[in-house]
Amino acid sequence: MTKKPKAVRIKPPLTTRISKQRYLLIMLAPGIIWYVLFKYVPLMGLSLSFTDYGFRSKVSFVGLENFQRLLTSTIFWNAFRNTLIISLANIVFYFPAPLIVALLINELRSTKAKRFIQFLIYIPYFFSWVVVGSIFVNLLSPSSGLVNNIITKFGGDPIYFMASANHFRPVLISSYIWRQMGYGAVIYVASLTTVQPELYEAATIDGAGHWGKLFYVTLPGIRSTIVTMLLLNLSHVLLIFEQVLVMYNAAVYDVADVLQTYVFREGVLSGDIGYSIAVGMFTSIISLILVLSTNKISSRFLDEPIL
Repeated sequence: MTKKPKAVRIKPPLTTRISKQRYLLIMLAPGIIWYVLFKYVPLMGLSLSFTDYGFRSKVSFVGLENFQRLLTSTIFWNAFRNTLIISLANIVFYFPAPLIVALLINELRSTKAKRFIQFLIYIPYFFSWVVVGSIFVNLLSPSSGLVNNIITKFGGDPIYFMASANHFRPVLISSYIWRQMGYGAVIYVASLTTVQPELYEAATIDGAGHWGKLFYVTLPGIRSTIVTMLLLNLSHVLLIFEQVLVMYNAAVYDVADVLQTYVFREGVLSGDIGYSIAVGMFTSIISLILVLSTNKISSRFLDEPIL
């Protein structure tokens, strides 16, 4: 019996495929243009990290001098240490918060209550860090702040949180959680809707209780979302800037100065642009290593690579 020849699928021309997807491409165009202009075009300036470019009339090539300088700078390593401490603390204390809130929202039976709580906790995400910083400065003011008013009513002494080396980092972490928690919670709530109800019914038949369903159905069902959120957090672990810039002051430089504020001072305020670009490149390389390492760990232990 002779075999029938396989049908050859003729691929339509590129112009035809573009024409069919033209509306989708038009919708994508603004985002693509934004990324090209503000993410890829600036990469051409990385070559300036090997020069003494700044507020000078003549620019000369200095090789690896900028990188040698940052590796021997005590201010740089202090900023690097502060960045790691603050960013990792943000991840450790923030990362479980939206997941816990989403699980609690998911337990509510009233749809209206779910929507109201999601709306309430999502509002702070739309506030700029300038607004968030102003809110926390007013709340923690030693003279008129609500927190210090409560402390003094119970017989304590006012605390200048924004100028205290012992209290400033907890303030940063608290403000980060308050602003970002709603964004993460909304993503988790949306992900929870994809868990099939039949799995819960099967777990009930097998005798699983509330906690059993949580650990053996709910969390495994949104595992890929959890890993993705962790990867997204690690991708900008060293890139905190606005939050610290609007909230820190000279009194807490030793515990609050981070890499991006250090780059800002060296490049914009001091005019040493070549050196600041070198610091920025170093920061980006470390961030890339963290992201790739997390993806590798995810591939090995969870069998779910993200990238």
